[in-house]
Amino acid sequence: MSREMRIMWLHNRLLKNDFAAMKDYTQKFGISVRQAHRDFKYLRANLGAPMKYSRKRGEYFYSEPYHLPSLFEDSMKFQLRTEYRISSVFLNAIASKKAVKIFQRGGKEFIFYPACFDERRELFCGLQEDGNVRFVRSDEIDKVIFSNKRYLEEPMLWNRIFPREAEFHEVDLDFGGDRHKYHFFDIGDLVMFLASENSFKVIGPQEIIVELRKVAENLLKTIGD
Repeated sequence: MSREMRIMWLHNRLLKNDFAAMKDYTQKFGISVRQAHRDFKYLRANLGAPMKYSRKRGEYFYSEPYHLPSLFEDSMKFQLRTEYRISSVFLNAIASKKAVKIFQRGGKEFIFYPACFDERRELFCGLQEDGNVRFVRSDEIDKVIFSNKRYLEEPMLWNRIFPREAEFHEVDLDFGGDRHKYHFFDIGDLVMFLASENSFKVIGPQEIIVELRKVAENLLKTIGD
C-alpha cells in the first residue's frame, strides 16, 4: 500500500478520536518502524496535521479537529479509483486464466500470470515469463491490460487468498518423464494436489520430500486396521 493510502487510513482513525499505536500501524501495513516514523512526519510537517504523542498511552492522537488538504484528498480519491480498476483486471484475469501485460510507474513493462491475491486484493502473486514467482502491488502500476500469451497455470495457487505472512515454496514433479515446477504456500495444498493427481511423482527439493514423508507417516497412524 502506498504512503498516501497509509496516511489516509491513519487520518481516518485519528479523526474518530481513536488513538493509534506505532506497533498497530507497522503490523497492519507490514512496514518498518523507520518507515512509519516517516509517514507520521509527513502527516505533521507536510500536511500540517496536529498529531501528538501520548507518552502515558504510548499512542498518537489529534490534539484538535483537522481536515486533510482538499488537493490531497482529491488525489487520493483518484488513486483509489485507479487501484480498484487495476485490482479488478487482475481478479478477472485470474478467474478467466488470462495473462496480463503490466505497465509499471517508471516505464517498465512485463508479462505477468496472476494466480492468487492477499485478503485486501492489493498484492497479487503469480508467475513471470521465466516461471519464477513474482509479487505485484496494485499501487505500483499505471496500467494493466489482457495479453494473448498462453496462461501459465499454478494449480495450488490459483484463485486462492494468501495471508501476508505466507511463505511460498516450490516443488519439482515428474509426470511421465516431463518435469514440472509448481508453487504452493501450504503443505496441505500439496498433499491434496498429489492425492488428486496420483500420476505425479515428487523429485525435489529434498526438504519437501522429507516433510511429505512425515505427513504420510502421521496419516498412517490415524488409519485403523
